[in-house]
Amino acid sequence: MLIARIKRFLIGLEINKRLSKQRLSYVNDLVGCDLTDADKYRSILEIGCANGKDFVQFCSKNRDVQITGVDIRDYGLRQDNFVMTVADAESLDFVDDNFDLTVSFGVLEHIQPIEKLCRVISEIERVSKSYVVIVPAVSSIVEPHAASLLWQLRDHNKKKHYPYLNYFSDEAWLQFEGFKGAQTKRFFHFFPFVSNLVIYKL
Repeated sequence: MLIARIKRFLIGLEINKRLSKQRLSYVNDLVGCDLTDADKYRSILEIGCANGKDFVQFCSKNRDVQITGVDIRDYGLRQDNFVMTVADAESLDFVDDNFDLTVSFGVLEHIQPIEKLCRVISEIERVSKSYVVIVPAVSSIVEPHAASLLWQLRDHNKKKHYPYLNYFSDEAWLQFEGFKGAQTKRFFHFFPFVSNLVIYKL
């Protein structure tokens, strides 16, 4: 029984890696460049890096890229070109334009209250020469975190898990001060159920 659980866990990890790689490929196509390109981006910040499954792992062979990860706790990620910083992204200890690129995949929709979200977005813009952020699109039929249908239309008071996810329209995201001048594009992570919004400034 234990061996069967371990096998399921390992299969799940492999599926997650493939899906994360597929999403990164979609994003690269949408924004028109390879976000892991060492010739273009020498210093990269990932907000909400967790265990590196969304982005950091795909930069492991690029020794010329220095990646800094920020998260509220250390998930034990170790990689030669990676430095972990345990911090809250609303107040980053980096100078202006410190990074060539900042990425954040599936993080901003969790940040509450909205005043804190405003500060995090402003910090992303402040420390970055360019950025790419992914959030669930308001049109997504299934909310991927909770596998819930039409999440954005339900009563938040009745939600047991993830009660306060941010679901804003494309235009509303661009009203945040830090996202002024950014562009947005949508893509399906799982057609036709899960759609994502890419907010970027390159």
